[in-house]
Amino acid sequence: MRIFSFVWAILLLFSCARQGTPTGGPRDEEPPKFISANPDTLSLQVSTDLKEINLQFDEYLVLKDHTQNIIISPPLGSTATFTPVGSPSKNIRIKLNEALQANTTYNINFGQAIQDNNEGNKLPYFQYVFSTGDFIDSLEINGRVRVPFLRKQPEHLMVGLYKVDSTYSDSLLIKKKPFYVAKVNEKGAFKLNYLSAGKYQLMAFDDELQNMQYDFGKEKFGFYDEIIDFQENNAVDYSLNLFDQKKDYRAGKAEQKGYGHLLFRFEGEPEDISVEALDFNFTTASNDFQARQDSMNFWFDPSIDSIEERTRRIHFLVKHKTQVDSVSLVYSNATKHQLKLEKLSKLSEAPNRKVDFHSNYPIARLDSTQVKVWKDTLQLPVKITPHLTSKQAFSMEFPIELNAQYDIEFLPELVTDIFGKTNDSLTFSFQTKTKNELGNLGLNLVGKPAHPFWLQLLNEKDEVLVEEYTQAAEFNFPYLQPGNYYFKILVDENENGHWDTGDFFLRKQAEKAFIYPTLINVRPLWEMVETWQLSDEKLPKATEEAVEEETVSNEKSPS
Repeated sequence: MRIFSFVWAILLLFSCARQGTPTGGPRDEEPPKFISANPDTLSLQVSTDLKEINLQFDEYLVLKDHTQNIIISPPLGSTATFTPVGSPSKNIRIKLNEALQANTTYNINFGQAIQDNNEGNKLPYFQYVFSTGDFIDSLEINGRVRVPFLRKQPEHLMVGLYKVDSTYSDSLLIKKKPFYVAKVNEKGAFKLNYLSAGKYQLMAFDDELQNMQYDFGKEKFGFYDEIIDFQENNAVDYSLNLFDQKKDYRAGKAEQKGYGHLLFRFEGEPEDISVEALDFNFTTASNDFQARQDSMNFWFDPSIDSIEERTRRIHFLVKHKTQVDSVSLVYSNATKHQLKLEKLSKLSEAPNRKVDFHSNYPIARLDSTQVKVWKDTLQLPVKITPHLTSKQAFSMEFPIELNAQYDIEFLPELVTDIFGKTNDSLTFSFQTKTKNELGNLGLNLVGKPAHPFWLQLLNEKDEVLVEEYTQAAEFNFPYLQPGNYYFKILVDENENGHWDTGDFFLRKQAEKAFIYPTLINVRPLWEMVETWQLSDEKLPKATEEAVEEETVSNEKSPS
């Protein structure tokens, strides 16, 4: 009997040993829970000489990307340090190395920084609040931020409030951090809370440098038109549109780009620029400049304005209104003349679609008798027209059919450039797609802008394929290759032929812009008609779902 019991015990032991290791129970999906703080949260009359804050949680945690996530309003400066950053802990310690402001409510928002150590569960937007005064400020502002001309919202959108008092000036926005600051969530909504009563300038910016401060000329920016006199909570929902703040004029670098080609760069969207050489006499110089561009092409004929040295530094005066700047560049004679022509069309060739070409030099003359277009063995009539805005481009129009082969033959002297040089013989060939390989896309605008606007068709790489300055409400884009597309509208509200960005210092908002909220998938042999509802009304409240312009898609499949 004892032997039997012993054997049974051995078998039982091995049976247990063969079982798998314990699973440890269900996976932890709960974020850390806040337990207590010292000073306690919502404490009053906290000493302005406070040196350390200690927050206790129920499990081990770490702070992830804390410099990008944690926001302190008003700012404590760069001397506040947070732990744990590397090794996990159940406590968050904040060391303060400078005095706090008297009679001030402080709000430390941890964003997405607090995560448990094992599973990475986040405790989103945890706030720790205390006051050095006798009460906690309780005012709040809600709103929305968007970048109307970008398809994807930037990752680091911020909003801020500057106190408007006797020390305020507009220049503070580029010198100091906001007094209150908050992050914009993935839906474009924001909330600034625990605010004190007073007058404020509300602004927003894309914090690309992640320093919680607007960096002039480097980041997109938006502002609320009016100074907010904030005395009590209200139902106002503040909407801000970001734009590229107009820069002050500044002359930039100059460089040689090729044979007889110099390029001058500048900032500030100047209306007019003039360039004058100081130490060389250019008798053949010509400028190619369009208002509000960021560069100017300077052309000259080296065969006439001969520079004897192999390389030579040349100095210029660049003039804009009353401002005169001196710039210089090194010109090299090593670059030789070589006229090049290339096909530019961004859309594949199709019926009623022009074929565009580009020259590396400005074109002085086009001779339409020096081009031949063939469809198989049949020669087609062809019309050549210079580009309306570029001196280096031209278009060709000839009958194009689907599912056909075309050959274009450029004979010598089709193009004569500004140096009097002509092209060599060139050939270009292409095969058009069949109807079964292409799709059609239509667009109907409801509530179209009252002013002329640019309608753009773009692909998913954000390349502009078609641009039209118009006031129409219906558009058709036939013979598109399968793929994803979307639309953009830029409104010319002052009808000056340019889309004007904003300028905070002139209290001028950017002209309106709209972007289609989704990509449109164009499929072969399908005809799609999109209805786009545009509205100038303010965005709905930030507490509601993310807002997109209403769209209705009507698709017709092959029948």
